[in-house]
Amino acid sequence: MGAMHRRLILLAPLSLALVRAAGAHSYKRGPIEIGHPWARPSVTGKAAVFVALSNTGRTSDRLTGGSTPVAKEVLLRAEDGSPLEYLDLLPHHPIALKPGRKYIALLGLTGFLSLEDSFPLTLRFENAGDITVTVLVEDGPDH
Repeated sequence: MGAMHRRLILLAPLSLALVRAAGAHSYKRGPIEIGHPWARPSVTGKAAVFVALSNTGRTSDRLTGGSTPVAKEVLLRAEDGSPLEYLDLLPHHPIALKPGRKYIALLGLTGFLSLEDSFPLTLRFENAGDITVTVLVEDGPDH
């Protein structure tokens, strides 16, 4: 086996790790961590945003709402679609907003969401304040 071939084999795992890291985007402000915000493509006036939320601090916080330039309203919803006033983020109890569970609803979209689009979403927390993330439009995470 030549030196060039051996070097390619050694570099392959590293390049896979870099691709995976680029695909998973996360945000942090103080104790609040927000992982991989995403939405499915939408051809109606509404969409759902899914995200992982974590509180690494010692005190609880609450997600109370948000805003985005791509929709008139940003609302929190329960599994059955009923409105939620807030989502409690207890210390060291991560929650996943995902299909079939609680989610962030976007109402009154200004346009359709297409695959590979992205848009800013500002999430409002009671203690941490506003945290702006980039939401990716995709079919869904592969995990």
